[in-house]
Amino acid sequence: MKQSEMLEKTSSCLGIQCLYFGFRRDIVAVIGNCAYGRRHVQDEIREKSAMLLMLQQCVANEENPFLREWGIWSVRNLLEGNDENKRVVAELEVLGTVDVPELAETGLRVEVDHKTRRAKLVNVS
Repeated sequence: MKQSEMLEKTSSCLGIQCLYFGFRRDIVAVIGNCAYGRRHVQDEIREKSAMLLMLQQCVANEENPFLREWGIWSVRNLLEGNDENKRVVAELEVLGTVDVPELAETGLRVEVDHKTRRAKLVNVS
């Protein structure tokens, strides 16, 4: 599955109501803990094309307190000692930006530099 297809698929699933408050966080926590020091788990996540999905969990979410922290822990564990997973993440490219109301309230927005293909913060005012 291509990264754009994965992004589209996960974006459409985000509207589904979880089974309980914090469900998504708990799933990410289990995956992160299972990946700690276990190469076969790290490899399986990559082989299932789920690295991008795990990176997408590194966000704040009111329905899943500490999702961002568990997401970061999980990604750390997926990359530790696994050069192939590091390569997959390094090959990711920024396709665009997402408007975040909280960021707009601060007078900032995210733009992609077309030369470097990196995201940068720009002062709107």
